[in-house]
Amino acid sequence: MITVIAALAGLILGVRAEQRAAREEERAAELSQKAFAERVDLYRTPSAVVVMNGNPHPTETRLFLPGRRLWWDLHSLEPCKQIKIPTDTLRASLRSRLPSVQVTDEELSTLWLEFQDPDGRSWARTGGGALAPSTWKPASLEHMVDLRESWNKAPEDSPMCGAP
Repeated sequence: MITVIAALAGLILGVRAEQRAAREEERAAELSQKAFAERVDLYRTPSAVVVMNGNPHPTETRLFLPGRRLWWDLHSLEPCKQIKIPTDTLRASLRSRLPSVQVTDEELSTLWLEFQDPDGRSWARTGGGALAPSTWKPASLEHMVDLRESWNKAPEDSPMCGAP
């Protein structure tokens, strides 16, 4: 009888250990997937939006204004680079493409950054800095502004990769 109880207890402990190991494996995989995304960031100054890629791989990026369902396509951001986008330029590009749409400073403060990692997973960095998985949906041309501006052609070194 004692042998049966000991065997049953051993079986239960073995199953729990396997479950714990599976959870740890899953958590490690999630952290590994998120590592690339954690090194892509967005921040604002009073006069500009700065997008940084602190990874050794390029990333497809775009800005998204959720309240208006508007996108600014930034194309591929080079490894270890950042771009500074003057807010006046964002507004001007929007006005040239969609003259009837006006965007306020308050609305620009809610900008999200959407980007894709090298494995094709999509991520969004919200206006508050939170990171979450995203669904990269193609934007309709009537809601997309393509930014092939001068600041997008001359990125600076990103401080995330050791630049000052």
